Amino acid sequence: MSEYAKRHFIKLFRKKHKSAWEKTLVTINNMLTRIEIYSKTSKVNKIHCEEWCYIAKCEFTIEWTGISTHTSWNRIIVFVDESNMEIHILLLYAKTDVYWDNETSWWQNEIKNNHKEIAKIFTWL
Repeated sequence: MSEYAKRHFIKLFRKKHKSAWEKTLVTINNMLTRIEIYSKTSKVNKIHCEEWCYIAKCEFTIEWTGISTHTSWNRIIVFVDESNMEIHILLLYAKTDVYWDNETSWWQNEIKNNHKEIAKIFTWL
């Protein structure tokens, strides 16, 4: 998980959801370790792909809320490096926290400004 995600997003989720957050984080990590399986469902959407890596948008829900992953509006943007078998959480946010008209433009801008080494890989940034 990137330091940027920890400072700007995880901190808020932990504060807001208290004990449910730790269980949610375990569930998120389990999903990401099986990202290829989940990419065949609506929970993971590969967005930008290169030869050896891709960026995906994933949906998740806070544990014990009873809300589906899609209607929870919680999202994770991850960078998957298939050559090194690594997954990095770049952003983790509630869709309701995005104050731009276009969610995709917002998270692409966040990556461009805060994950420059990854932004260089993808031509759309």
